[in-house]
Amino acid sequence: MSVPYRPLLAASGLLVVAGGSMHPDADPAGPLSDDLAEMTADPAWVTGHALTALGTVLLAAGLWALHRRGGLPVRTTRAVRLAAAAVSLYVVETLFHLAAGVDSAALAAGGHAPVAGGHVLLSTVLYPVSGLALVLLGLAFLREGRGPRRAVAVAAVLGGTLHALSVPLVLLVPDADASPVFALGAVLMAAWSLLTGLLDVPTPRPAVAPAARAPQPIG
Repeated sequence: MSVPYRPLLAASGLLVVAGGSMHPDADPAGPLSDDLAEMTADPAWVTGHALTALGTVLLAAGLWALHRRGGLPVRTTRAVRLAAAAVSLYVVETLFHLAAGVDSAALAAGGHAPVAGGHVLLSTVLYPVSGLALVLLGLAFLREGRGPRRAVAVAAVLGGTLHALSVPLVLLVPDADASPVFALGAVLMAAWSLLTGLLDVPTPRPAVAPAARAPQPIG
């Protein structure tokens, strides 16, 4: 019996929003290590990131369940499979993100922080990968969608784009306040997940049969 994907996607959206709302703030003008030291020392770090990690696990599970259900066009099925694989990898980053709190004291003292360093390294790769995969999935659903489902697909495209750009922005422009980019990207992706769970994925457009040609007169 196949696992229903809609409750998984809906629950994922709710958990990510709840976890994201608890994310600590930091001074964007300071070094990244100082920002991490300040944020990981916040009591809300563990709870917020645990909710986010669990929400990401449910998102990956929901996408794999959707892929196993089948019934989608070939290109859309490929986009779902790619997104499921990319989000599954991104789960690893969310776990390192959560565990970075163990390096809080080392970060504050300017010492070696391997878990926090692993989080930064993984996010540099997996934020763009998972974000772009969600963009492709949103575009696939946009081709098939009608009515409100098209707006939901647009949320995936915009959210995935911001998610993909957020970490590179921090690394390339250290003094930029990327918090709104992170926050809006997370909210849009969570909104896509929640609304897709509530509304379901777009159904394939019916094939249009070619019009029959009238018989040509002879002679």
